[in-house]
Amino acid sequence: MAQRLVLHIGVQKSGTTYLQRMLEERAAALEELGVVYPLPDDQGPVRVNAHEAATYGLLGGEYPWVGARRAAAEEQWWIRLRDRVRACPGTAVVSAEALSVLRSDAGQRVIDELEADEVRVVVTARSLGRLLPSSWQQHVRNGRSAGFPRFIESLAGQRARGWEEIEKELDAHMWRAFGFGRLAERWASLVGADDVAVVCNPGSGSGSLWRRFMEACGLSEEAERLPAPSEGTTVHGGVTGPEVEVLRALNANLSARGWTHEEGALLRDRIVEAFREREERGPRPAVPPRFREQVAQWSAEDLDDLRACGARIVGSPEELAYVPEDDPAPLRAADIAEASGLASVVCAESGRWTRPPREDPEPRPRRRWRTPFTR
Repeated sequence: MAQRLVLHIGVQKSGTTYLQRMLEERAAALEELGVVYPLPDDQGPVRVNAHEAATYGLLGGEYPWVGARRAAAEEQWWIRLRDRVRACPGTAVVSAEALSVLRSDAGQRVIDELEADEVRVVVTARSLGRLLPSSWQQHVRNGRSAGFPRFIESLAGQRARGWEEIEKELDAHMWRAFGFGRLAERWASLVGADDVAVVCNPGSGSGSLWRRFMEACGLSEEAERLPAPSEGTTVHGGVTGPEVEVLRALNANLSARGWTHEEGALLRDRIVEAFREREERGPRPAVPPRFREQVAQWSAEDLDDLRACGARIVGSPEELAYVPEDDPAPLRAADIAEASGLASVVCAESGRWTRPPREDPEPRPRRRWRTPFTR
């Protein structure tokens, strides 16, 4: 049985992939210091969200985006991860951002399965002004074509039903994660407020986030004995405001012409790779002006809840506040046109653009926001 279990539960879009990559690269050195970060047994690079995938094998349908087949496929990976944690004599670290969306009963099940003497829960967090645009652009990269206003209106409807309903409704998972105060309070009810830490992502360099994270884990001494990441270290970036608008229009046209999700994903991946090579990419996605007052109110409410919940805060809560004045200027037509031009070239070079449309493709039903809010 592990002497201590550190559960890094996200949230999504808060630097989780970066932290997981740092842990993966330092897994051998950490183990020499008595800290286990379980890795899959197969050879080659560790897949993104490895620990999250393992939890699918335990919790399955607790995640709205996980079907029975996927859950069954990950069951053995969960058993291996669980057994590795149980066999660890020191500290075990499990990092799975999807844990932030769990309801209380499912969270307790994870804790019970991993069987540690002491459990410390670590949350990494960012401002709603960064989380919401980043989550929406990820939906678009996953194939959706709905605009940001519809995305926020859906979230507003969920939040208006109140926290009691959010804690119960399976599909209200995004607010269970992004309502930081309620998230910390939920896990504090399972492990105690003294064992919950919320790390404010400073957004000023990945090295700062790494040091804050290790401090929250109670591993500051171990961190000093490990090779430190560069301040400029990054894992991957999202797409910019002009680029996401191009992808959104592309998705709508691909769907209308009968492209499958898999075909569209291959094309989007090529376009995003080309976008990343551009020097001038335009501003990041931002909260639409007519929603900024509402998002600022949500942010203030969540920070009040966070301060009141008793969890430890690493960094300053003000770093999590949404400041509408910090949002970039509106998109320029010229920036969207430049991104569109490059996307057109990628489509032409891919060779897929010559495929004739399918006859009378059946319209796809309108989908709800059910996919995971991964990085």
